[in-house]
Amino acid sequence: MKYHNILREFMIILTLFFSINVWAISFTETEEYRTRVISGRVINVDTKEPLIGVNISVKKTNIGTSTDESGYFTIKSAPVTDIELNISIVGYKSIVAQIPAGGKNMENLVLELKEGTIEMGTVVVTGTNSPRLYEDSPVKTEIIPNILIRQQNAYNLAQALGLQTGVSVENDCNNCNFTQVRILGFEGKYTQILIDGDPVISSLGGVYGLEHYPKEMIEQIEIVKGGGSALYGGDAIAGTINLITRKPAFNRSRISYFGGSVGNSYDQQISATAEMVNKDNTSGFFAYGSTRSRNPYDRNGDGFSELGELKNETIGFDWYSNPFESSDLQISFHRIFEERRGGENFDRPVHEAGIAEWIQHFKYGGKIKWSHKLSPVFEYRINYAFSLLRRNSYYGGLSDTTVEARLQALNYYGFSNNPLHTGGIQLNYISGSHSFTGGVQYDNDRIDDKSVSNSAYFVEETFKNLGVFVQDEFLIEELNSLQVVAGIRFDQHSALDNWIISPRLNLSYELTKGLKLRAGYTTGFKAPQIFDEDLHICGLEGTQRVIRNSPGLKEERSNSFTVGAEFQNFVNGIPLLLGVTGFYTKLDGAYTNRFISSSGTIEYWERINSIGADVKGIEVDFGIKPFNNLELRTGITLKESNYKDFLTDFDTKNFLRTPNSFGYLRSTYNFTSEFNVFFSMKYTGKMDVPHEIVVERQDEPLLVLSKSQNFFEFDFSARYKFELFSDLSATVTTGIKNLTNAYQKDLDYGIKRDPGYVYGPSSPRTYFVSLELNM
Repeated sequence: MKYHNILREFMIILTLFFSINVWAISFTETEEYRTRVISGRVINVDTKEPLIGVNISVKKTNIGTSTDESGYFTIKSAPVTDIELNISIVGYKSIVAQIPAGGKNMENLVLELKEGTIEMGTVVVTGTNSPRLYEDSPVKTEIIPNILIRQQNAYNLAQALGLQTGVSVENDCNNCNFTQVRILGFEGKYTQILIDGDPVISSLGGVYGLEHYPKEMIEQIEIVKGGGSALYGGDAIAGTINLITRKPAFNRSRISYFGGSVGNSYDQQISATAEMVNKDNTSGFFAYGSTRSRNPYDRNGDGFSELGELKNETIGFDWYSNPFESSDLQISFHRIFEERRGGENFDRPVHEAGIAEWIQHFKYGGKIKWSHKLSPVFEYRINYAFSLLRRNSYYGGLSDTTVEARLQALNYYGFSNNPLHTGGIQLNYISGSHSFTGGVQYDNDRIDDKSVSNSAYFVEETFKNLGVFVQDEFLIEELNSLQVVAGIRFDQHSALDNWIISPRLNLSYELTKGLKLRAGYTTGFKAPQIFDEDLHICGLEGTQRVIRNSPGLKEERSNSFTVGAEFQNFVNGIPLLLGVTGFYTKLDGAYTNRFISSSGTIEYWERINSIGADVKGIEVDFGIKPFNNLELRTGITLKESNYKDFLTDFDTKNFLRTPNSFGYLRSTYNFTSEFNVFFSMKYTGKMDVPHEIVVERQDEPLLVLSKSQNFFEFDFSARYKFELFSDLSATVTTGIKNLTNAYQKDLDYGIKRDPGYVYGPSSPRTYFVSLELNM
């Protein structure tokens, strides 16, 4: 009851606060709200060529625009007071232009930017839920811009995440190849994945979801580590990954083909994009589509796949319109179909294979978002997003050829429905050095799962969550512009009786020009709902493993602490980035699974709260661009991840399947503006991997904890662009992924193999070529 009172009082205060300020803005006539026009052009300081898509924003307001295909920009409602313009674009050092007070329009400005590291000039939103320059953000954010996704030759979201400090992507099943992303060693279920800031990837949708979203729909990926529940609600314990979709900006189109070969297995993708905008950029439309197919791959010749058969089709669009000044309406939609199968006997129906995991996804998603800037310092946003997922599945196998066995094999077919809806309102208000954010968010996530062969374990549940949040980001100029972000969120989840309170505090201090110190305390929680491993069954000899929540299961809670220093500036004209971050996360009430019973081909496990876990370590980042045509970037993570109690069945407190050291190196060299090469290396240290071994005439498998080897995975590619006609260009790329063929050496064999005993690089050596046409 006391939490209900707190929330009621909080809502009253929040409503009054914003109501008063809206009234003040609407009825106060001051010089600050008289406007003028500012226009000009942005060019490269060295080549004098125009820069396209440069972000221009007025500091301490919500006013901004971007340059067109000729580098020109116009701000129609700039204040007449003294203002500062932030000028930024990915890969260039941002600048601040001082614009003096005056009632007359200011035209024909010429602004020059100098090339820097790939992080310089990038605009990020995830750390504070509002746009900030990477170098100015008080919250450390990892960035994967579209140019890096293309350099990696990534198919999808999963492949794009590999070259980031503290982040790793792994394959967890040899049958169906489901992937999960680990942040600082935590399992994938502890990472919240957003699309444009909306939590529309559910627990069920996230099992294979990393491979569902193709590169064509991604503009940028942002990663914020540590608890994020103060802004985004549940699941944000290890961190938050925000997939930012592409928006129409210019009139152009692209068609591409990608073909890869792993042994006798082929992986191909064909995709197309098209975008158009009207003359005054008040409306635009972006459409995309892709299709992908992959043959199964058997590494050790035992007749069972290490890489399963895969088919994927995606189509979608994003449309925006500015019906009147300072307003924006966005509507997007996508439809994803994916079918994957692993095991054996791919030429037969799945129920006639000795082992088969077959999953068919039909996913529909989209959003409607309305934002309106009532003044240069106040705006509101209203949004609704949805994800409708239907999954048909088969987990099992044919034990023998008898009639009874064939009938039993048919029982392993199942299906799941998972409609998810989320919506909310957000208010942003700027007052002097303060930037206030507040809002309400409501989520409705329904699970109807009938993928288990025994109807006693069917799931029909609806999880609802109401979240209310407020945040203040402000500067203390007396302390050399100390930046502070303080926020709190209240969540009421349908699976819990009490409100969950998630506070946060982030500090940022610029010690000298380009050297920033950051510290943060953030919190996260995960409610006791249905998770990924409940609905993904990866067992021995067709055994279905079912996990359900125990009565009275409580939420998991995390407290994360970070402290670090980052230098990003030019040294003797050379762009340089150097960062060191220490982190510590304490996880309370961590979920663990307890075996209850088995019956036939079903094992029943129960999820319970354990004592907890601790993760601590250090990250080091380094980047340099010694010449305009060469960029180097590297990062390494050293950590310890331990539960507070020994794991059931294993005499260890260590996190399983995660190394204590891992990192990467990447470099790009541009021989000319048309020809460049890309090189990368991923390092994965040793880790503890659980292994279940079938023993003849023994009911239970032998459980062994194996130590993996170190892996160094090298990729190389060369890209050449040439003009075919005045408005048509082609780009050819060829290369090798996993150049040295680093791969697990002790794979299990045959029908009794443990498909979960898999670690290291997800694919062997792969030769590839791609062709892209740009119009």
